[in-house]
Amino acid sequence: MAVPLPPSVGSQPAPDGAKRILARLLPNVYRALEFPTESTAYDRLALSVTGETLAEVYLEHQQAVRMEERGGARARVETVEVIEVDSVEPGSAGGFVAAAAWTVGGTVTHFGHRHFRQNRYDARVGLVPDEGYWKIHAIEVLDEKRLQ
Repeated sequence: MAVPLPPSVGSQPAPDGAKRILARLLPNVYRALEFPTESTAYDRLALSVTGETLAEVYLEHQQAVRMEERGGARARVETVEVIEVDSVEPGSAGGFVAAAAWTVGGTVTHFGHRHFRQNRYDARVGLVPDEGYWKIHAIEVLDEKRLQ
């Protein structure tokens, strides 16, 4: 689902507000990649991501699909939880940059068995207003840890 802009476009949200925005956008990114056709996945991803980041995320997804088709691991995202937003600072084009942490959990299937995996991401996420909605413009992953 798209995240509409607040009435005061260009205003920097408090960390709690940024957390609520990310809590709606990040699951969209992961779930968009579950659509079976390339065009549908791209269109759904475009609801939450813009600019070069849209192309980067989409191309990473296509690479993962090709690996899966060759017998590699298959992952299904079940949960995305934004744990915290430590800080928010002004960003480009009326947007903001949030220092955030989130977890992604899901089932990984490979070599004939399945197991649950959960990773934690610490990142700086740039968001910008785009056609009346907040969208992710940049993601700089600072740390990734496997929790389970």
